[in-house]
Amino acid sequence: MSPSPGSFSFEPVFLAVAALAGVAYWRAARAEGVGRRAFLFALGLALIIGALNSPLETIATHYLLVVHLLQNVMIADWAPPLLILGLTPAMRAGVARRGGRVLAALTHPRVALPAWLLVWYGVHVALFYDFALRNPWALNVEHALLLAAGTIFWWPVLADEPHQVSVAIRIGYLAAAFVTSAFLGLALTFATTPFYDFYVARPRLWGLSPVEDQNLGGVLMSGEQALVFLAAIGYFVLQLVPAEERPAPKHRRRAG
Repeated sequence: MSPSPGSFSFEPVFLAVAALAGVAYWRAARAEGVGRRAFLFALGLALIIGALNSPLETIATHYLLVVHLLQNVMIADWAPPLLILGLTPAMRAGVARRGGRVLAALTHPRVALPAWLLVWYGVHVALFYDFALRNPWALNVEHALLLAAGTIFWWPVLADEPHQVSVAIRIGYLAAAFVTSAFLGLALTFATTPFYDFYVARPRLWGLSPVEDQNLGGVLMSGEQALVFLAAIGYFVLQLVPAEERPAPKHRRRAG
């Protein structure tokens, strides 16, 4: 019998990792001012904790694919950039030093993008996806892979250590990621048969059939990726515009 959709599920591994990350951040932050960066880092941790330690986990593992896909984008697309933005430049430099050659190799754009795509498509292969949903330890591996791959992917975009990546390369990198990752969301959106046997036999919620559930998940994935990637690309495109030609902030325009 499936648990109530509103019941909480807990993943102690990710709770422990988030707690350790929070403590490490707090200790590092005492040595330097972090300002609003602390909020971004805390929000990134909250997304990880909320995705895996809430009714979202219950619904994802017992009822609906669309909620499982929501978890995945929270972990892979939303939390990692917030965590990186929450680090000060000195913190990022410290992570780069501790990561050494391994981190330098993994976060090089020529490696980070293929690695991210391999994980992104690999964990959504039906054979692995169905297996993970039936084996909690494998589901934890799936989530850990998504979090790690997302962090590796966003590192060369948002951190200047250990690689100095030009703005133009960052734009091309993000554009390539947007285009090459879009096929999964599109496939889920327009498929007329279920990809994942696990969800075919699950109790249904909100009147969604297995195919409608899958199609809605594809729309969610495609929509959020468009928002995230186009926003990031737009930001870096503005960096190419000379400072004197950029639109002035609204308060400055009013003052003028």
